[in-house]
Amino acid sequence: MRNKDIILNINNLRVSYFQNRKETAILRNLTLNLINGEFLTILGESGSGKSTIAKAITGLLPPSAFVNGEMLIGQESPIRLSDERYDWRLVRGKKLATIFQDARQSLNPVVRIRRQFEEMLFCHQLAEPQNAESHMAGILEKLNFADPKRVLDSYPFQLSGGMCQRICIAMAVCLRPLVLVADEPTSALDTVSQREVLALLKKIQQDFKQSILFITHDIAVASTVSNRIIVLNNGEIAEIGEPEKIFSNPQNTYTRNLIKARNILCTRQDIPDTHQKPPILEIKTLEKNFSSKIQVLKNVNLSLYQKEILGILGQSGCGKSTLVRCIAGLESPQKGEILYNGRDISRLKGSRRRELCQHIQLIFQDARASLNPRYTAKQIVLEPLRYLKIGSPRNRQELACFYLNKVGINGDMQNRRPPNLSTGQCQRIAIARALIVKPDVLICDEAVSALDMSLQGQILELLQRLQEQFGFSILMISHDIRILRSLCHRIAVMSRGEFCEICGGGNGLKKSKHPYTKLLLSCEEELEESYCSKLNS
Repeated sequence: MRNKDIILNINNLRVSYFQNRKETAILRNLTLNLINGEFLTILGESGSGKSTIAKAITGLLPPSAFVNGEMLIGQESPIRLSDERYDWRLVRGKKLATIFQDARQSLNPVVRIRRQFEEMLFCHQLAEPQNAESHMAGILEKLNFADPKRVLDSYPFQLSGGMCQRICIAMAVCLRPLVLVADEPTSALDTVSQREVLALLKKIQQDFKQSILFITHDIAVASTVSNRIIVLNNGEIAEIGEPEKIFSNPQNTYTRNLIKARNILCTRQDIPDTHQKPPILEIKTLEKNFSSKIQVLKNVNLSLYQKEILGILGQSGCGKSTLVRCIAGLESPQKGEILYNGRDISRLKGSRRRELCQHIQLIFQDARASLNPRYTAKQIVLEPLRYLKIGSPRNRQELACFYLNKVGINGDMQNRRPPNLSTGQCQRIAIARALIVKPDVLICDEAVSALDMSLQGQILELLQRLQEQFGFSILMISHDIRILRSLCHRIAVMSRGEFCEICGGGNGLKKSKHPYTKLLLSCEEELEESYCSKLNS
């Protein structure tokens, strides 16, 4: 291979952290090349070092990180990644542009999209003020936005997660970078939005001859878009090759375990319905508006029975998270009732609301934002026990260690803080914090969307086992049809703020005749067909 064919070369990259005088290595002498115009995917579990690579090559690691190694972009002089005086503004943007995992967090929520787009264009001198409008609209039209003006005039919170992600892609692409770094851009998206974003990235690669470094934990997504795949395990490359070779004949035990974990989740059988009366949680004619023009929830009715696992499925922006925030008391509905054991809790305040904390627990979608960055993992999990005055200090410590171990946070990781942990690890800590008070109702708002396949299976099995042991009910919100089919007794399908139907668990969705449910299923089936074709090639 000629040097001019390599657009990005990372040589002997090492990243480690020191805590309590002990070194924790995240990446170990990692070397990789990205060919010009290639779609290269880094695949691995959360905590394997995938996002650390993206942060290291863009200078976004925290000061506590120790970095060594070299990076070459195009034919330019090598960059020593350990050089603290290096000006990263020379790299970010036109050489390396990043699409972050959480699009909403990377956009300013109180500034319109137009202003944020203009700021980026003017900063990189890509357009004059008089030409900015046509330039932005042209980029959005090329990337399949039907109404660019409405999008530019909107705030991020007025757009769905999928649209926010596509806007971040548009802003990165218009810089015409040598390398586009996409860090888990589809992990938080529903199947329809995921299909749109993947198609958009593939279109960008083909039409603009764009080199893309794609990071994901989803094997099916990796198989759909990649030219080559690097399997990363514990900071080292376990395997590298074309998708057909990787999935049909994996050489490494770690790769085989990843494939096995996904296939186990896919092949679970139907789960029988377990209706019991009276319901532990009942929602009656609930409505929620954010303004006179924006109605998020419309006449929502739903019942959750004791010891039941009820799933809520729908696209991003359909109202799933708003519904659970109303149940948890973080939002107040305009109309309707939320009954817990027959008692209306929709408008409780102060101490009466706090009394419900032990009975109704919520696992947030954005785990990192829900954790105190100054606390260690163990301190975070201990916090609800102290707040609710549960157990003795010694018993609290034992419980915290037990639940952290249950969700895969072991050893030194229990003493790390959220900034030094991966998104998936933060998600596991949030799950342990919710479970530790043994709630009657556990609300999981995309609780496993940031986790890799093996950990998804472990967490789902853990939730099911604890639910059977302690008898609590679970309200599982997810855009992932596979997860809901494998775990839930019933699945309620939400579209535009209201439920269009409620199906049985397991293969119950496949019996649906509703056009919206059939659309969601068709998107999932497309992804599965692509993955299975690589698996059997």
